[in-house]
Amino acid sequence: MSSLLDQARRVADQARALGAQEAKVVASRSRGVDVEWRDGQLERLNDTTDQSLSVSLYVDGRFSSHSTSDLRPESVEVFLKQAIDLTRYLEEDLARSLPDPEGYEGRPEIDLELYDPSYEQVTGEQRRSEVAELETLAREASHHLGDKVVSVSSSVGDQYAEGARVHTNGFEGARSGTTFGASVSVNLKEADGKRPVGGGYTYRRHRADLRSFPEVVAEAVENAEGKLGAQKIKTGSYTVIIKNKAISRILSALLSPLSGAALHNKRSMWEGKVNTQVVSPLLTLRDRPHVARGLGSALWDGDGYVTHERPIIEEGVLMTYLIGDYYAKKMTQERGQSVNRTGSALHNFDWSYGDQDLQALLADIGDGVLIDRFLGGNSNGTTGKLSFGCGGHMVRDGQLAEPLTEVNMSGNIASLWSSLSIIGSDGYPEGSANSPSCVFEGVQLSGV
Repeated sequence: MSSLLDQARRVADQARALGAQEAKVVASRSRGVDVEWRDGQLERLNDTTDQSLSVSLYVDGRFSSHSTSDLRPESVEVFLKQAIDLTRYLEEDLARSLPDPEGYEGRPEIDLELYDPSYEQVTGEQRRSEVAELETLAREASHHLGDKVVSVSSSVGDQYAEGARVHTNGFEGARSGTTFGASVSVNLKEADGKRPVGGGYTYRRHRADLRSFPEVVAEAVENAEGKLGAQKIKTGSYTVIIKNKAISRILSALLSPLSGAALHNKRSMWEGKVNTQVVSPLLTLRDRPHVARGLGSALWDGDGYVTHERPIIEEGVLMTYLIGDYYAKKMTQERGQSVNRTGSALHNFDWSYGDQDLQALLADIGDGVLIDRFLGGNSNGTTGKLSFGCGGHMVRDGQLAEPLTEVNMSGNIASLWSSLSIIGSDGYPEGSANSPSCVFEGVQLSGV
């Protein structure tokens, strides 16, 4: 990584020498290998190596960002000259400047374990063997479905990435990391022509942390089989369990209006709501950037500022906005009062987990609906109005009943999260949200 850091330093110095007052430079490179297998045959092998140079320029009160993959010294010089010249044609934006370097200080000396040394031992033969094994396991697990199985596909992949960042006012940093993934998809057919598909996957920083292949396969087969014979729901108000792997859709709708861009553009339903009860008091959500092997872990954010653990929502009370350096300056200038930078990045979530797994939640609600997937739709960050397509199962007497499809969830995102009545214990291990299954009361669902 030292070579990338040296390169970023050279380009930053060169940008200033060519006329930029300030510059931010990111040099990166990566290698990724993906192997896809379908119905007993290798379908695709992709081995990609990338390198890039991204430069943010501050020139005479103007700002622009540029990137290139041609890193030859003579090409970089031409690239910088042209980028600086183009920047001078833009409108002035006095809020554009590098962050206060005081925020760079105090970076902890923590090994986040983002790099797995075993990455270097993974072979092409091993990848091929594993992707074939996934399909074989899925075929065996779906054997009872007979001729309903149309096809089975699987994939495995891994990536190594490293990057270095330099700001001309003092920030320097370099980091590297690995990721590994495996997935399987089971495609079925029904007499009416429908083609339900079920998938399972696992994704981690370290290879040894991947879920077992039988677990991934079981998830895919259960997901596919659970869609057979799906029907529309009778329109009404229901007690709803949103399954852990699906919660991220409504979590994103909850948190997106906290961004500096949304607040600056007056498109945030949370404007003026910090330190106010905004959702159910059951919800406490903390951002944890320093989790070892966390998919979202980082010692610094996009501004170069040191990251810290912080509450986002505490017992239903909104604790912070997600405002980066630029929008803090922009809103301060436009509003005539100081707006604090709070940091725009989110990392790994820690929830106020309950003590019930999904089976216990099903038994607890007795009758209702389980939503296990979202199928499009949208939410309005200004008004909170939502309309999401989704699917899942009816719940009767604490058990999964008939599968559902083409269900529409409507309402308001603030009201939905205010109706939260139970938080499960089953944090989903794939991804950085770590979301559990959650129970909501009085959710409007429509179908027929």
